[in-house]
Amino acid sequence: MSKTPAIGAALAVAILFAGCTATGGEPKPAASEPAGTNRPAFSAPAATEGEPTAAEETTEAEPTEAEATEEEQDAKPFGSSWTWEDGLSITVSKPKDYKPNVYAAGTEGFTKFVVFDVTLVNKSTKTWDPSMFSASMQSGNEEASEVYDYGKLKERPNTKLLKGREVTFQIAFGVKDPKDLVLEVTPDWERKPALYHS
Repeated sequence: MSKTPAIGAALAVAILFAGCTATGGEPKPAASEPAGTNRPAFSAPAATEGEPTAAEETTEAEPTEAEATEEEQDAKPFGSSWTWEDGLSITVSKPKDYKPNVYAAGTEGFTKFVVFDVTLVNKSTKTWDPSMFSASMQSGNEEASEVYDYGKLKERPNTKLLKGREVTFQIAFGVKDPKDLVLEVTPDWERKPALYHS
């Protein structure tokens, strides 16, 4: 009996399994802020023959892990962007002072609060599910407390993000020292976290 069909079937299963377990891996610093096709007032310039597209220029400009400094690999300043290997990108704005509503949750024990705009751009090859997004923060030598202020903050997304599109929302924290912040953001369980610092 020929072993060729059995080998072929085993190879197909191995390829399928590899595709299912592929992850976004570690994030890399992005040279510029990525943008989705649905960003207001955004339109990618049409590429002329022989010229690279905006996406190609961004890819070429991004430093590799070998080129990035140790500090860039560990954390980036607020306002910067990270891009994972599969093309999902995140940008977290610089912190702004925030005053939560009286009914907001997560404010207990804090008198100082900050808010961030978070933008995720999906340039990966598949739809991104935002339900696993998480964020945590250290301020001074203490863990900060995430503030849930429905009706005032731009809510976290629930709708899956199609390829090429972006979504923007807000996260807020009660902090010990607004000038000393380290934020860790994780898009989902497939990707390693990205770090920001003040």
